[in-house]
Amino acid sequence: MFNKPALVVLLVAVLLGITSLGPTLRQYFKVAGVFRNLPNTVLAQEDHIVYIEDTIQCEDVHHHLESNQLFLACEDNYEGRFEWFPPLAKFINSSKIEHSRGSIHVVDPVIKTSRRLTFQDFDGPFTTHGIDVISDPDSTAPAVFIFAVNHVPDASSCPSSTSHQDCVWRASSRIEVFRHVLGSTTANHVRTVKHPLISTPNDVLALDPNSFIITNDYYHKEGLMRHVELLAWPLKWSTAIHVSFQHGSSLKDAEGVTAKVALDNFYNLNGLGRGRDGEVVIGRAGAGAIEFAHISPENQTLNVFDHVQADSTVDNPSYFADPYADDSFDGSGYIIAGLGKAADLLHTAGDPNALDPSIVWFIPTKPGGRGPAVKAGDVTPRLMFHDDGKRIRFATTAVLVGIDPKLENGQRWGWLFVTGALAKGAVAVKVNLEALV
Repeated sequence: MFNKPALVVLLVAVLLGITSLGPTLRQYFKVAGVFRNLPNTVLAQEDHIVYIEDTIQCEDVHHHLESNQLFLACEDNYEGRFEWFPPLAKFINSSKIEHSRGSIHVVDPVIKTSRRLTFQDFDGPFTTHGIDVISDPDSTAPAVFIFAVNHVPDASSCPSSTSHQDCVWRASSRIEVFRHVLGSTTANHVRTVKHPLISTPNDVLALDPNSFIITNDYYHKEGLMRHVELLAWPLKWSTAIHVSFQHGSSLKDAEGVTAKVALDNFYNLNGLGRGRDGEVVIGRAGAGAIEFAHISPENQTLNVFDHVQADSTVDNPSYFADPYADDSFDGSGYIIAGLGKAADLLHTAGDPNALDPSIVWFIPTKPGGRGPAVKAGDVTPRLMFHDDGKRIRFATTAVLVGIDPKLENGQRWGWLFVTGALAKGAVAVKVNLEALV
């Protein structure tokens, strides 16, 4: 028997199939996880999983290779996201973020401990989502710029005289830019970046200290059409936006900002990541699709050249360039996390005690671990990790950090760091790369 949310997805899928507007019913069911009943990934040893403390609801994580540090965008309160989180159309009570806000954390992948950065010159609401990190090319001391999506309430939608309960809140999402000197404890706020084309930002990909790309995963921010857009694959209304901006904390939020559409006519553009040779990798969440694009140097548009279909929803992609690759083995590949049973989200998204199964896929660039590299579109994604939601709920991002084979008797292992937008904490899972490729 199906629960009510699953029946809703089934009904929508049937309607799409009847009208010949959507993909096959079989693929729709697969991505939604309606029939999925995967067992949990069994770990070889108990110490092959580490629960990282103080990493609440970290929707995104990035591995900064130059410093070998992980940067995460997290929340400081577990319950607040279930009442205010515009990406899931949660606008119940914006006052939650007045008492607790998000934070940026740095995790050492070796010792697997988290330390949160203290904000300097930033005291506003901070509802975290996607982030990205790039090195500061002009700094004398090693430093990075951190770009972070921030879903703050739109103050203009509710006059100050209106109570939170009586008001229909909307989001006024923007991008926050911070600068962090590696090894320090602070993140200095550089500026806020706002523009009308930054509407429903999901993820951000930094191109340089003065420009980035964001995905608007939906056209509608709230209301009935937002829910219709969520379920209907044929509605290709999401966009990717190229944004350039000037630096300066004295600048107003929209001052010195230019933006234009870099990609459109796609359903549910979501996560962004870097791939091989300048690739931009895009996860299309509800479609379970991964797109591969290059940025045009002439007009900064995204030109899609390859495509991979997964059998679940997908979120933020990452790429693992095997630092220990040699002629005998290369474990490089794309990693992408998603939901094992997305159909259940219709009722679990507002429940702090629910479980949302997590799934992580791996797309090797050299199937078998050797030989010439192949196109991602020529490889079927391999199941890397699956959990019923008890170890990690609602996986949204996964990155892989390789382990020196000398420490593993010549075997190829890595630590897979998985974060989730509704998870109580991030986890690190030890995986055998030779079994994956």
